[in-house]
Amino acid sequence: MNSQLIGTGGTYYVMAQLALRGFHASCTFGNAPYVDVLVSAPDGHTTVSVQVKTAWYATRYKGRGEDRRPSELQWSLGYKAATTSSPNLFFAFVDLFGIEADTIPDVYIVPSKSIKSYCAPWVDKVSWVRLHIEYEDFQQFRNNWDILLKALK
Repeated sequence: MNSQLIGTGGTYYVMAQLALRGFHASCTFGNAPYVDVLVSAPDGHTTVSVQVKTAWYATRYKGRGEDRRPSELQWSLGYKAATTSSPNLFFAFVDLFGIEADTIPDVYIVPSKSIKSYCAPWVDKVSWVRLHIEYEDFQQFRNNWDILLKALK
């Protein structure tokens, strides 16, 4: 699968989910640095920015058979994304699970402050910034659209 199409699919999926929840979501089409989607409350008084990171398979597993369990999540991140924090900037990490016909992607809605804090101890020590996070450590963000919706109220 083409990585550009993977990213586009994740962005449009996030926009669709926001629209279904009653919010205006507009794609920047690369015209806003480090922002993929601008999201506005229905009355237009509050706006937040969302950077979408999409992986064909973000969930990594350990074990075999009945012992097979999700262990880690991985997305390419980039230095700027790992070091930027703003109260109005959020990440939407999309796991497409290889998109089979009956698979619904997971979206992890994470404040940029949390990503910066997580990456701070190691981001300046690596040449390629890739988010590797324990599966259990990220479950509070999994399909938790309320994080974004509260910021818009």
